Amino acid sequence: MNVESFNLDHRLVAAPYLRLADRKQLPQGDVIVKYDVRFAQPNVAHLEMPVIHSLEHLFAEKSRDHSDRVIDFSPMGCQTGFYLILQGEHTPEQVAELVEATLTDILGASEVPAANEVQCGWGANHTLEGAQRAARNFLAERDGWLTVFADGRAEASA
Repeated sequence: MNVESFNLDHRLVAAPYLRLADRKQLPQGDVIVKYDVRFAQPNVAHLEMPVIHSLEHLFAEKSRDHSDRVIDFSPMGCQTGFYLILQGEHTPEQVAELVEATLTDILGASEVPAANEVQCGWGANHTLEGAQRAARNFLAERDGWLTVFADGRAEASA
């Protein structure tokens, strides 16, 4: 299929994890990478929309304090994670460092940025506490982030 994640057997992954989902080289040579930042086990658990919305705002704002190569942090429609899109090549370890630093910042946040009617299309649909709980849970599993599959593999078999 054309969409990379549709070719991933979601029954075989073990969330939480970080996974290189795509790499594109643009016509002028620039590289864009997309990481699957999976918070919840597919088809078993999911994040509630106010949690997703608040994580999106917090991560989008706070990640840029750590990297000028963040292009986007977008929620997955299945509500199990996000896509982190970065400019340039990044190793999984570098992405893990960025995610760890950003989630640590989220734990210290006193508010969700731009959670108001002026700056957000649904400013009332936020939960700082829920976002911090999800960040805390993800951080607690830091040692396993680069193990994507339940059988211990980091990458799909060829």
